[in-house]
Amino acid sequence: MLLLICLAFVGLCAGQLVQQTNFTNIFEQIIDTNKNKILDLPEFKAVVLQDDLNKDGKVSLPEYQKGIGGTGKGPAALFALVDPNSDGFVDVSELPVILSSFDVDGDGKVTEGEFIKKYSELYYKAFGLPVSVGK
Repeated sequence: MLLLICLAFVGLCAGQLVQQTNFTNIFEQIIDTNKNKILDLPEFKAVVLQDDLNKDGKVSLPEYQKGIGGTGKGPAALFALVDPNSDGFVDVSELPVILSSFDVDGDGKVTEGEFIKKYSELYYKAFGLPVSVGK
């Protein structure tokens, strides 16, 4: 999720503005490692593979949950939303597909705004919250 990306979950009781701020912080502090406001494949791959605990080139739901420190329906639903072929793993070969799903305008780049918009949609859908993303 996509994944990773999904490294830091925020409390379900937090308001949407707080959520938006947290999604921005996730992008700026965890994902955009070269600080250019664009998410590229090498950055995405590095973040996702942090959860690949057995180093087999793919992340399973249990690895993902251990990596983010959260279990339950929300994290499992988020993981399922970013697993392109629904096989229970996010494989390195699937990362370009996942990343392109964040490219809202189809220009081949995933900007901070695009990441926040798509991640917010996925997060709210996974946790069964109403989607209201302004950015």
